[in-house]
Amino acid sequence: MPHPLASDAMDDVARSAYDTLGDLANGYPANHFALQQVLNVLQEHGARRLLEVGVGQGNAIPVLASAGIEMSGMDIKDELVAVSRERIQEYGRPADAVCWGDIGDATTYPSLRRKADFDALLALGILPHAQQELATLQNMRALLRPGGTAFVECRNALFSLFTFNRYSADFILDSLLFDAPAEARDAVREFLEPRLRMDLPPASVGHATYHNPLEVPALFRAAGFTDIVIRPFHYHVAPPVLEGQLGEVFRDGSLALENEPSGWRGLFLCSAFLVQATRPTQEVPA
Repeated sequence: MPHPLASDAMDDVARSAYDTLGDLANGYPANHFALQQVLNVLQEHGARRLLEVGVGQGNAIPVLASAGIEMSGMDIKDELVAVSRERIQEYGRPADAVCWGDIGDATTYPSLRRKADFDALLALGILPHAQQELATLQNMRALLRPGGTAFVECRNALFSLFTFNRYSADFILDSLLFDAPAEARDAVREFLEPRLRMDLPPASVGHATYHNPLEVPALFRAAGFTDIVIRPFHYHVAPPVLEGQLGEVFRDGSLALENEPSGWRGLFLCSAFLVQATRPTQEVPA
């Protein structure tokens, strides 16, 4: 039986590849919807060669390779490089199509720098953890051929306005009211705290940067990209705090929004978005 999220246009190989991303029983398949958008653009552009930065365990390899994309990959962890090398060989690519490298340091992947002719580049979960965002994006751009397209995942700062938890308070106070008088900020905090789930989400180890989709195009333009498009994914039909209460209604309603993207609402209902950006064919020397 075809997977309920699989497109009718998928062939049997692509359906099987999709299963590797997980199904409804194993969690929300957010990356499926991101890859769906990427594949649509690659088809429109006639792209054939793609580099995945942060290839991880190679979960995207079956999906993209089954669609006829010539995959290459890079990762900063040796054990993940080894796993992805095994996986990529199953799709007719040599093991060395996956290499070790740190996209934040262009000296770590000389073989890729010599080629620098990819039609597309995919980076899921990389920019939120980059120590130097601008340099990281410039390194991504340099690996593309002129006219090539990057797809870079960002965590959505505007989603905080829909979570009704401590992230909402932080966004309102630190992003909207950062320059308000201290007395006003204190009054707003006092107003918000009893009305929000300030205990959620649990404190986590490490740091991730959230990006505002209304502001992030400026960062990509500074890195030398043009033709920037924001593509939201990972919709939430209700605030995350209600997921346990709503169960299947939450999951099914969220999936329905993914299948029928809802325009500007995605800027607030999605916890992540892709930035689609192009390396210009004519670049002005720095």
